[in-house]
Amino acid sequence: MYTIKTSKHFEKFTDKSGADYYVLKTHVAEQQQGFYFVSPSMDKDAKYLWFYCSFPPEPRLSLGVVDFEADEVRYFPDSVFSGLPSIEEETGCIFYSDKRYLYRRSPFKEDKPEILCNFEDAFAKKGLKIRCPYTHITFSPDKTEVFLDSQTDKGSITGVFNLKTQEYTIWSKPDFLRNHGQFNPVYKDIALTAEEFQKDENENFKSIRTDENGVFMRLWTTTRDGKEKVWPPLDLEKATHEWWSSDGTKIYYCRYLNQNDGICGVNIFTGEHKLYAPVNAWHGFSSKDDTLFVFDENDRFYRGCPSRVGLYNTKTKKKVYYNSQNPALNPPDKPNNYHLDPHPRFNANDKYIVFTTVVGGKVEVAVAVTEEIVALTE
Repeated sequence: MYTIKTSKHFEKFTDKSGADYYVLKTHVAEQQQGFYFVSPSMDKDAKYLWFYCSFPPEPRLSLGVVDFEADEVRYFPDSVFSGLPSIEEETGCIFYSDKRYLYRRSPFKEDKPEILCNFEDAFAKKGLKIRCPYTHITFSPDKTEVFLDSQTDKGSITGVFNLKTQEYTIWSKPDFLRNHGQFNPVYKDIALTAEEFQKDENENFKSIRTDENGVFMRLWTTTRDGKEKVWPPLDLEKATHEWWSSDGTKIYYCRYLNQNDGICGVNIFTGEHKLYAPVNAWHGFSSKDDTLFVFDENDRFYRGCPSRVGLYNTKTKKKVYYNSQNPALNPPDKPNNYHLDPHPRFNANDKYIVFTTVVGGKVEVAVAVTEEIVALTE
């Protein structure tokens, strides 16, 4: 089997920090991006790497895959998706959806996508008209259900769809826009959601709320019995870009006030709440043992802004930038129409870090070898 180091499709770059990473230089689309940080894009054995494809100015995204066994790059033009996709880590198959159907497809060109469910019909049975089925798809620990943070004609609805019984069950009906829903990876009766900026029916902007106690109401959990709970960010600051720890016990998030100042985590069972990585994190993600955090940074956010990507080692309390200078693709007064943030994430049982880079002057998929980056923090 080929790897990012031996595949003919990748080119090695060496950062000024001394870190190496590998960029997918074979293009089946004008723009190729790593997945949003919540979702894995590689299987556990690193046989397949899926990525987003786009063709400006067409706004819609579709899918491509690197097959490391055959050393081939494939594009699936019929894979235009609505909710963000996620890989099945055991097989390398991909799950994605339009606004009606949920699909599963293999990495092979000759295979057709399999329709797993009809969201439109399921919601209609509950008297709902679906507008968006989910932000990014996540699964119950036993992989029988998907969690849906849906936007409907009656507002935000959270719930689960059972892939075996084809039943849709509502969990809660939040009173404000919630998205970025994520099933707990271990505990099947709880999910994480995020309160989000929104516009009302008159197109007036509505910010994430702060309650009477000064709690910024970004972080929420919802349970199968319909109970919701808001989690105050540390020191009553603000929170964004949240995810579950791999053992399901902690909500991690990027904390900010005037600027991002660290990755924090709260244990939903013990209440322990602390700063884990004192880095200027815009997005982040944790290793399975919670000792490593990958993150991206910016000095002034807009789509297409300059950025950098790093790793923080909690054992040594050291960080390294392994993509330390992603140049601007756009000026601040003319932001990009695409979501081009680096979004680093551990993949393939933490063996690799997948992210998006623009070091070559265009949007491309990049991969770093985790142990090589960690070695620079020891």
